[in-house]
Amino acid sequence: MRLKIAFLLSFLFFIVGVLTLPHYGINWDTINHLPRGQVYLRYFLTGKKDFSELPHYQMYWQDPRDILPPKSIRESKSPARSFYQHDAFNFDWYMQIDGNGHPPVSDILSSIFNRVLFGHLKIVNDVDSYRVYGILLAAILVGVVYYWIGGIYGGFSGLIAAASLALYPLFWAESHFNTEKDVPETAYFFFFVYSFYRGFTQKKWKWILASGIFVGLALGTKFNVLFVVFIIVPWLLMYLKGKIFRKENLKLLLISLLAVLIGIVIFYGTWPFLWQDLGGGTQKVFGFYKGIGTSSSLGINTYPLIWIAITTPLVILSLFLVGLIKIVVNFRIDRKLLGFILILVFAGPVVRVVLPGKNIYGGIRQIMEYIPFMAAVAGIGAGYVIQGLKTKKSLGYFLILFGFLSLSTTLIRIHPNENVFFNVLIGGLKGAKEKNITSWGNTFGGAYRQAFAWVNENVEEGSSLVFAHELMPNAPLIWIRPDISFSNTNRSGFLRYGEYAITLTYDGTSTRSYYDAYLENMVKPVYESGVDGVSVVKVWKNDENYVKDPYKKQESVGGIVWNSVNNGILIDLGKRYHLSYLKLQYSRGGCNEALSGRVMTSMATENWRVSSEPIPSGVVSVLGDQPRKGSLYFPFLADEARFIKIEIGSKESCLNHTKVVSVYHFSNLDQ
Repeated sequence: MRLKIAFLLSFLFFIVGVLTLPHYGINWDTINHLPRGQVYLRYFLTGKKDFSELPHYQMYWQDPRDILPPKSIRESKSPARSFYQHDAFNFDWYMQIDGNGHPPVSDILSSIFNRVLFGHLKIVNDVDSYRVYGILLAAILVGVVYYWIGGIYGGFSGLIAAASLALYPLFWAESHFNTEKDVPETAYFFFFVYSFYRGFTQKKWKWILASGIFVGLALGTKFNVLFVVFIIVPWLLMYLKGKIFRKENLKLLLISLLAVLIGIVIFYGTWPFLWQDLGGGTQKVFGFYKGIGTSSSLGINTYPLIWIAITTPLVILSLFLVGLIKIVVNFRIDRKLLGFILILVFAGPVVRVVLPGKNIYGGIRQIMEYIPFMAAVAGIGAGYVIQGLKTKKSLGYFLILFGFLSLSTTLIRIHPNENVFFNVLIGGLKGAKEKNITSWGNTFGGAYRQAFAWVNENVEEGSSLVFAHELMPNAPLIWIRPDISFSNTNRSGFLRYGEYAITLTYDGTSTRSYYDAYLENMVKPVYESGVDGVSVVKVWKNDENYVKDPYKKQESVGGIVWNSVNNGILIDLGKRYHLSYLKLQYSRGGCNEALSGRVMTSMATENWRVSSEPIPSGVVSVLGDQPRKGSLYFPFLADEARFIKIEIGSKESCLNHTKVVSVYHFSNLDQ
């Protein structure tokens, strides 16, 4: 019966997960993973190093709201080629540049799902077919959590543990699109611990060997699993205390060494880049992890602890704390030390990034392997609550189930932006923003798809579209209507050519570039999606109709005085203005347009404010890098100033040959 319930829970999670795949964008790192997965998969299956023998890729439009491929793909008799089977990526190229990133196991496995579900069966669209891999792993994980905890602490504890995992906002959201790194790592990490635990506690060597497979898959996805040694060894020493030299235990320890060997073989066997130079390649990979996982800080990093406390739903957090108490109270009678290993595996990833000299960024998704163990402890806590109430058990059941029902309604309300959930301890996402919690509101690419669906449905035929700041690979081009010109070269800024602009809005984005700040402060969004009144993705149309009233009029400043000064140009506007942009015209003969400089503003030729944009600058991309072809356009963000100073830095700069200076201001602000 327990196995059937575990299967049912996995099945329900899988079905709902697959059906909701079209609600989520792609992970920012997708371009680093899926092409590599396709290249390595093709090499393993055919020995071929590129896609030259495949039919030429034909661009088409995939409505981002649909789980199915378009009709033209479904009716085609030949296998469908993936957008990420790109001719620019081939085996020889990866042999040169790979190794400075995560291992490729999950890239390859997700590519298998793409080839089957999209390439041959054509029942899931190109992008989402890769992510079925992550949903499947997450679904199996939910079932295994129930099966393990339910078998020891009872069915109710198992159900609450499974529900705590399935409804953990970060886990639910990331299982849809973070499917090449953190979600597979979380699943394989848990499967390893479960198999290893069963192998020793039930004296079954086959489970130990299985743990070797899982540690290999985990290691081949991310290096986080390497730190499991600091979890397994303490547990083994406690569990085998006084019994380590028994024959059956020595046998299991020897098989454990074989399991380690299996894991190493999987790691190296699935990464062709390392075959060229095992030592040098391995050293390069370790260097990558050292670079992203360490810092010069000597203090305790409380950020992960705070983040977990304010992003874990209160019902799960409360039951987890109760579960901790239960485990401590029962420590002496827990002969198999299940509670001990659960606490170790929960604490291990967290402690690793809390210690001095360690680093983590963007919340705690990089160590989300703690989540299923936290959920397991919460399940134990739920059972302890019911046990403790004795004559009022029905009240306990009601309160716990009500807590999860309330959590479910919250997740439905904020869907599909669950990975920006903050609990009431911080006041939701709104409170996190007000208190400036680092990385508030960052969906890591998950929210893009909502914006593209809106764009496809609403913008005029032949429109231009840009990212406000992001890179073009953050969205597959097949998600954009073919009549739309989607290119970051369309950014027009103060020129207001009418392009639509998309960006994720989170901690720091409103000030990271001129174009971001221009849109956020001066243009009304035409679409936004958010949580708790805080936008996580926006779309703007950069034309006069949507510019906010104070910034609508851009007029030339009359009567300006400018002079060449030492290493630059000094412009006196005669009085203070709120600046929009500057235009210089110069002669190009015998000079260099590409030399660097900077722009400063001041009220009274002192206390100069240096612009964050340097010269050359390409922030208004329709103009190209500036200066260019005899002109320099330089934007401002309603900076109030009387004086503008341009430091040129070289006598060879064409700006030394300036002939005409024009400055434009926001006249509605200067009335």
